[in-house]
Amino acid sequence: MDDYMTKTLDSFAADILEDGVIDAEEVKQIKKRLYADGVINNEEADFLFKLNDGVSGAENDPSWKDLFVEALTDFVTKDETSPGVVDADEAAYLIEKIKGDGKVDDIELALLVNITANAQECHESFNEFVLESLKSAVLEDGIIDDAEVEMIKAVIYGIGGGAGENVDRKEADFLFDLNDAVSGKENAASWKDLFVEALSKHVLEDETSPGVVDEDEADWLISRIEGDDTYDDNETALLSNIKANAKEIHNKLQFKIALIKID
Repeated sequence: MDDYMTKTLDSFAADILEDGVIDAEEVKQIKKRLYADGVINNEEADFLFKLNDGVSGAENDPSWKDLFVEALTDFVTKDETSPGVVDADEAAYLIEKIKGDGKVDDIELALLVNITANAQECHESFNEFVLESLKSAVLEDGIIDDAEVEMIKAVIYGIGGGAGENVDRKEADFLFDLNDAVSGKENAASWKDLFVEALSKHVLEDETSPGVVDEDEADWLISRIEGDDTYDDNETALLSNIKANAKEIHNKLQFKIALIKID
């Protein structure tokens, strides 16, 4: 492929996909071609998704994942129209491309996580798609491991997420949904730490009632914890942390904490 710098992207893609995998040399060629002018345009983004759909699940060189994530993150965050922001059009494009083959593979998931962690702001539709995709991927094997905790952390605390370093209600519900699904399983110890820390942030570091568990937060916590008719270890640890750190707790939640004898 000596002419990879001049041939059409469709022809270049056909050459790469001929053997069904992307090797290290091909990654170097792709990167040189894409970054020749310093920017990633729509045609080049389409080219990247076409390649990934064609080799998804194959034993590609690890550098392919790195390039795919880097280049498409640049495509949506280093454009002239909305630099640093995933706007409505970019969100729609990414969702359509990733859904195009009916699955979100590990490379596409890594892209979603990286964009959320690095963008200054993401459109609400994109944030919802990221949470939905991450939930499906994490729950596929029924447990949460350390690598998945790191992905969850990047999405929850990423500046492009719904609340940045804060944890908004959608993210908080996402955490409870995950915990309900894996409760009692052999999850990584770091999952419990993140669950307690992030949900404590949600109720104690919000703008409406910082340091205080107000009535809305008390009602929400009770409904989420009692939704599956049990208080598991992570949920009791969360309540213990809230009890230890809140300046004030609404009497509805105080009653529940006293009832289950939280230390």
